[in-house]
Amino acid sequence: MKKNSFIKGLFFVLTMALLFASAIQQWKQFWTFKPLKGVFVATPKPELTLETYSTAQFQSQLESYLKENFGFREPLIRLYNQFLYDFFKTSTNKDIIMGRHNWLYFIQHVNEYYGTEIYRWYDSSEEACERFDREAQRMWKLRAVLKEYGVDFLVFMAPQKGFLYPEHLPKREKDTTTVSAREYFSAKFDEYGFPYIEMTKWFQGIKEADTLSYSLFPQTGAHWGFSAALATDSLMRFMADLKGISLPKLHFGPLHESSEATLKGDHDIEKLANLMRPIRHDYDRLMDAEVTFTVDSTTTQPSAIFIGTSFLQRMYYYVPFSEIFPGSQYWYYNSTVYYGKDYKRMTMVGELDELSQLLETDYVVWFTEGDQMCKASFGFAESALMTLCVSKDRKGEVFGQVMDSLRSDPAFLESCGGMTEVQLGAKLWSTAHELILQHLEQFFPELAGDSIPTARNPRIPEALAIMQIKKDPDWVVKLRCQATYQSLPFDQIMSIEAQNLLNNRALLRDNTPTISLHGKFHRRDDKKNDQ
Repeated sequence: MKKNSFIKGLFFVLTMALLFASAIQQWKQFWTFKPLKGVFVATPKPELTLETYSTAQFQSQLESYLKENFGFREPLIRLYNQFLYDFFKTSTNKDIIMGRHNWLYFIQHVNEYYGTEIYRWYDSSEEACERFDREAQRMWKLRAVLKEYGVDFLVFMAPQKGFLYPEHLPKREKDTTTVSAREYFSAKFDEYGFPYIEMTKWFQGIKEADTLSYSLFPQTGAHWGFSAALATDSLMRFMADLKGISLPKLHFGPLHESSEATLKGDHDIEKLANLMRPIRHDYDRLMDAEVTFTVDSTTTQPSAIFIGTSFLQRMYYYVPFSEIFPGSQYWYYNSTVYYGKDYKRMTMVGELDELSQLLETDYVVWFTEGDQMCKASFGFAESALMTLCVSKDRKGEVFGQVMDSLRSDPAFLESCGGMTEVQLGAKLWSTAHELILQHLEQFFPELAGDSIPTARNPRIPEALAIMQIKKDPDWVVKLRCQATYQSLPFDQIMSIEAQNLLNNRALLRDNTPTISLHGKFHRRDDKKNDQ
C-alpha cells in the first residue's frame, strides 16, 4: 500500500511540475522549438468581454487557443507521435499510412492499390463509372473545341507509388469488385482517340529492369524523385509529336547525391508525421543531376497551361520548365495559378480572363496521377467548356436562376446561419458554381449529346483579334499611348481596337498621340504625315 501511495504521489508531483513548467514556457517562451509541419489554421487569442463570456464564446475559443499554444507543445506532440510510430506503427495524421520496412505512404496510395480509393469519393463503382464517362466525354469535347483555335489538350498521368513499391505496403485484402480510375480513364481515352501518357506501367517496367541507379520514389516521400526529369523528357517528346514541331532538347549532367534543394521535397510524408527522430532510409537511393536545354533555328518554345497536382512541382525542381515553356502557367488543382520565372508569382484562377488564357496558349495539359483521377479534372473541363461555348450573359442568367433557387431553399439557408450578407453571397455563388459544373449539360443543353458542341462564346472573335494585336509590339505601344491620352484602362482600349479590326473601321494605331519634349500629348495623323 505504501509503495502504491508513493508511486501515486510521485506521479502527482511530476504532473504538477510539468503543468507548471508548461505554463511558464507558454508565458515566457524561454525555448524555441522546431515548428510542426502541416497546414494549421491558427485560433486567435480570445478577448474576454461580458458578451463573449455570457454566450460561452470566450470559453470555447480559449479552449481551442490553449490547445494550440500550451508550453512545450511541439516536443510533446512529436514525442507522442514517436511513441505511436515505434509501438503501433500508426500516426495521428489520418492521411499517413505506415508501411512495412519503414516506408510511408499517403492513404490514397494504399487505397488505390487495394481498390478502395473510389469509396472515398463515390458510393459505388457504378456511380464512379458514370462520373468518369461523363468527364472523359467532356474532355474529348473540350479538346475538339480547343483544337479549332490551334490549342492541343492532352493528359499526363504521373506514376503511383503504391503500384511501384507494393512490397512495402501494409498487408491488406484487395477489393477486385471495384474499378481503377487510372485504368478506366485510359480505356476511355483509347476509345475517344484522346492523347494521353500513362506513366505507371512505364515506371513499373523501369523498376523491373533495374536499369536506374536511384529510387523512383523516396522511401518516406509522396512524390517522385529525379525520375521526374525522365518523365519530363517523355512529356516534351509527346507534345512535340502532337503538333509536329521540335521542342528544346534536354541534356542530363552526371548523377550526384541529391542536393539540399531537391531533398526538401523527398521526405514530405515523414515531415508531416512530425516525429521526434528521423526514420532510417535503408531503401533510398536519392540522386539528381543538372538538367539543361538547347534550342536552335528549328526549335519552337511554346506556351502551356498545366492544370494539376503537386507532382509538377517536382518536375520543375529538376527541369527549367518556365524557361522551356515561356509564359507558361501552373494551375494548382485548378485553383491557385503560379507563373513567371520558376513559377514564383501567384494569382487565382478566378481572377484570370479564362477565355483569353485558353486561346492564347499552345498546349493545355491536365496533369494528374491515378488516385487523384477519382476527382476527375478538378472542375477544369466543365469550366473551360462553359467558357468557350457559352456567352457571358447566358452564364450570368443561369447563375442568377440557381442562386435565386438556393435563396428559397430552407435547408441551404439553415446551413448558412450566422453568415453576414457578404459571406452569404460568396456561399451562394460557390454553391451555384459547384452545382452548375456538376450538372453542366442540364443547365446548358447546347453542351449535351454525343457530338462536339457547335455553340461558341461570342467574345471569341474579339479575343482572337486581341491576340493578333499583341503579336505586334509597336501596335501595343501605340495603344498604351492611346490609353494614357484618353485616360482609359488599357484593356478597354484593346477591346475597342479589336472591334475596329473586326468591323474594318479606322484603327487607333493609325491615329496615335505622341509625346513632345515638354511631356504634352500631340495627335499625329499618320496618313497626313505620309503625304
